[in-house]
Formats: sequence, C-alpha cells, structure tokens
Amino acid sequence: MNKLISLKTAILLAAGALLILASCRKNDYYVDGGLSRQSEEEKKMPVYDFLKSRSNHMFDSLVKIIDLTDAKSVVNQANITFFAAPNNAVMRLQMNFNPDDRQALRPLDAIGKDTLLKLLGRFIIPNVQITLEQALKDKQKYYKALNGDSLFIYGKGGGVNPGSSIQTSAFFLEYEHVKIPGVDSIKFTGSIQTHNMITGNAVVHVLTNGSSFAAGLKQKYFR
Repeated sequence: MNKLISLKTAILLAAGALLILASCRKNDYYVDGGLSRQSEEEKKMPVYDFLKSRSNHMFDSLVKIIDLTDAKSVVNQANITFFAAPNNAVMRLQMNFNPDDRQALRPLDAIGKDTLLKLLGRFIIPNVQITLEQALKDKQKYYKALNGDSLFIYGKGGGVNPGSSIQTSAFFLEYEHVKIPGVDSIKFTGSIQTHNMITGNAVVHVLTNGSSFAAGLKQKYFR
C-alpha cells in the first residue's frame, strides 16, 4: 500500500513539474533554452545602444552595418519591431558574395551601402511593436517592412497532447519574406532564438545563428 501511495505521489509531483516548466516556457520566452534576463537599464536603451552594449558581442557585425549605412536614427525610431541578426547571420551575407571553395568573407564595407540598407529595412516593421503574445493571438498576419517588403508573421507552438492540458512545446513566432519575382531568390523564413527583448523604442526578437542577413535577396556574385 505504501509503495502504491509513493508511486501516486511521484506521478503527481512529475505532473506538477511539467506544468511549472510549461508555464515558465510561456512566460519567460524559452526557445533556445535561454532567457533574455534584461536589466531595467537595458530596457531604457534605444536599439543601437542596446545592440552595442551586449557583453557577448553577438551583434558587432550588425552594429557595423548600421554605422556603415548611417542608419542609427533608423533603428532608433519610435515604436518599431526589430529582428536583430547575430554575427553568424551577417557572415552568411558576406560568404554569399564570394561563392568559391574557400568562402572568404567579403568585407562589409565592400558591399554596397544601398544593399545593406535595403536588407536592414527588411528586419524592421515600423509603427507597431509585435510581441510573441500578439503573434500568437493573431496566428497569421501580414505586415509591411520598412523598405516596403511584405512580411508574414505567425505565432506557433505551445501544443498539448490529446486529452491532456500539459504543454509539450514552447511558444514562438516566425516571419517570412514573401518572394518577389526577379528580386528575391527564395522565400526566407526567419526563426527566433529569443523573443520580446525590450528597448526604449522597440520590441526586439533575436534571430537564430542559422539565419541569414541576406534574407533571400538575389545577389550579384563577385568573382
């Protein structure tokens, strides 16, 4: 009898732990296993200062693009949603401009400023701050990016097994650049590793390391 009671207790404790875990994933925006853990000071910074302040330097290439294109005021404008590309995503743009066996990186200052600015505009949605919760509520919605491209934003995840209320996956959002014939080579889908980071002028979603700052743009190759 005692063994049976102990088994029931263990099952109840395990179920409770799963519920707590599911709640944490929803409230703390787990996607890659990490939390944003922002300070109150960081939440008051404009986007540019926030990107530049990161101790892990994961946005150094993005900051350089902003500097090269004189776009500090663009990323610091009020009330925007900003998709921040880490260094690896920018590196993929640089590699695609050098499609040889060595894959030498083309320096950012050797890529046209118009190209860099056009791509930067694809990661900014003006006049709205789209949170993870809003994306989940909308499920699917089109927005216009700063450079005029159509972006398809959709919320996903948070699934439960049939007959259960236990959440089995994290909530997350993705966005897709809609293909424009003759301009885009592919439909680019961006995945997010950290949601809902807050700055003084924007909601920031951090792209995964597997994303590309090229965002599907058909590029002229330099040989």
